[in-house]
Amino acid sequence: MWSNPLIPNTTHGLEVGKHGNVITDPLTGKTSRKGVFAGGDIATGAATVILAMGAARVAARA
Repeated sequence: MWSNPLIPNTTHGLEVGKHGNVITDPLTGKTSRKGVFAGGDIATGAATVILAMGAARVAARA
């Protein structure tokens, strides 16, 4: 599955994987751009809302 290209194409400095997902630190949700965090479908691909909510909590703590 390919991620929607809108965010990676309009937010310069984000490292993106071969399927268009935003590359993040799995422990913090940090991206390659300072101050930008990501989680859920854009980072991991299609998954459950529960996993997306968990990723949001991790990023908020970081």
